[in-house]
Amino acid sequence: MGLADWLRDRLVAGPSGTGIPDTSPSARRPHWMRDGMRATEITGADELRVVGLPGHQDVLWSIVGRDAPTPVWQDIHALLVAEHGNPFDRNAVAVWVGGHRIGKLPDDEAGRLRAGLIRLQRRHRRAVALPGHVGGDHSHGLGVYLTFDADAFGVRQRT
Repeated sequence: MGLADWLRDRLVAGPSGTGIPDTSPSARRPHWMRDGMRATEITGADELRVVGLPGHQDVLWSIVGRDAPTPVWQDIHALLVAEHGNPFDRNAVAVWVGGHRIGKLPDDEAGRLRAGLIRLQRRHRRAVALPGHVGGDHSHGLGVYLTFDADAFGVRQRT
């Protein structure tokens, strides 16, 4: 058994229901993610930009309101989900807002934050949420920007 398998066995929910369940990279909401669920919010002043948004503009506009005046600035909370078993990126971290997978962390940020995310999930025994906002306009589209505490994730913020 390799280190990744050992960690996954201890972090992924099994028959007892403890831990954070395995999620594959798909648009389907994981079975453990439900309306009204509790998550641990990690606040801070360090910034993250979510990528992979072009295919999710309809979802983002439904969150802020299709007729929202622009420029848009809508406060949100996003769940970070380590995608165990992602065949394309072993460090993938998906970003979910309002029960929809709306993008992911950039590869370099996911690689830096994934271990800390899993550690936080294990320590708090619940999903991790970050505050942020959806911003943009009709001409350029919407983006998602999150804030977090680099120290809580065990990483030093880049300067």
